[in-house]
Amino acid sequence: MTSLILRTLCLLFLLAPATAAMGEDVDWKRTVGEAVDSLQQYLRFNTTNPPGDVTEPTDFLQKLLEKERITVTRYEAAPGKINLSARLKGTGKAKPILLLHHMDVVPADASRWNGMNPFGGELKDGYIWGRGAIDMKGTGVLQLYAFLTLARQKIPLDRDVIFLAVNDEEIGGTMGTRFLLDNHYEELDPEFVLDEGGFGSREIFVNGKLVFGISVAEKRAFWLRVSARGIAGHGSQPNDHNPNDKLMRALTRLFNAPFPTVSNPVLDALVTKLGKLEPNQFTNAIRQTTVSLTSLQSGVGHPAKTNVIPSLATATLDARLLPGMDAEDFLAEVKSRLGDEIKVEVIHPASQSVVTPHDTGMFRALSNAITRHHPDATVVPMIIPYGTDSRMFRLRGAKCYGILPLVLTTELATSIHGDAERIPVDQFETGIRIYYETLLEVAAH
Repeated sequence: MTSLILRTLCLLFLLAPATAAMGEDVDWKRTVGEAVDSLQQYLRFNTTNPPGDVTEPTDFLQKLLEKERITVTRYEAAPGKINLSARLKGTGKAKPILLLHHMDVVPADASRWNGMNPFGGELKDGYIWGRGAIDMKGTGVLQLYAFLTLARQKIPLDRDVIFLAVNDEEIGGTMGTRFLLDNHYEELDPEFVLDEGGFGSREIFVNGKLVFGISVAEKRAFWLRVSARGIAGHGSQPNDHNPNDKLMRALTRLFNAPFPTVSNPVLDALVTKLGKLEPNQFTNAIRQTTVSLTSLQSGVGHPAKTNVIPSLATATLDARLLPGMDAEDFLAEVKSRLGDEIKVEVIHPASQSVVTPHDTGMFRALSNAITRHHPDATVVPMIIPYGTDSRMFRLRGAKCYGILPLVLTTELATSIHGDAERIPVDQFETGIRIYYETLLEVAAH
């Protein structure tokens, strides 16, 4: 009996450091309380872009970090266009991990939020409501408290862990990530970047099956302006040269058939692991090249005169190309369908496509942490249909993974850029711990 007791005590002694490292001795209730309060305050800063002034939220994040005796570096690209970084130092045995989020948000029409203030950070019905709750201040706060927990636990690290908050992501990143990469990349130079993009859901990928998609690539934005010219005249006397008629017929031809697509190894791996995907707006978008008609402009005068045929009609098209799709081939197909009478201009060229491999220690660590907290989850690499700052880091050789480690309903996932954006508070602890445990596995020694 004494021998058994001694062996048991020895085993517990050996397991204690691992248990402590995984955060079992962390006061998670207190950590979650701090995170909830921080996100509420963070959402109250109106960082709508444009203009995207992030001075106040940068000051706010700086105070939180300096309270923990963590040094902060500010990179100001222009007045109000500030980027903030904080670093936990490692031995330098490996290159850094970067926790990346953006502080700016898209506009919100308060009249459509059913009485909720999009910049109120209100806690109601188990959710924190506000523009940026998911995209992307909520993700940033989960990352922040994983980062602070590493600091508070005094975890020895083999590599630096960097917390980075940037501006301007919602309008292309010129004063944010692009500015940092052009001017300060050597100070960052990460091996891995954790950014936005993926998430968990029991509805979106396969109905009734919990799937966490970690984004390893994104579709490339390719924006076009198409226009038709004609002969102006009186609305009472139709003519055969009405540019509106020409443009409508051309757009009908454009959308009459599916757009060309290409085989993609990430998509192939996703379908192989999950089988048939649930048909919905999101899965349809990640499986094929898409084109959305986003604006139509025509008419004479402001407001346009009803009895005047104009001489010009224009439209804008938001095309999203799968990785591997040749932009010139796609453009040639568009021009062929529209016909010779339609002028086509490229207003945003497709960037180079880079896919992050998913056979890395970081992907495995994310998968391990997710399934530790969600044993029934299937974790898969995925393509996302929208753009993130990761595309610029990928071009510099960094391995980028997008994940908000929460389980989202279809309604929550589609609230991004919508009129009811909100994030579930009851998943904060799990979200923070998934980030924290991932960092432990990849950065701690």
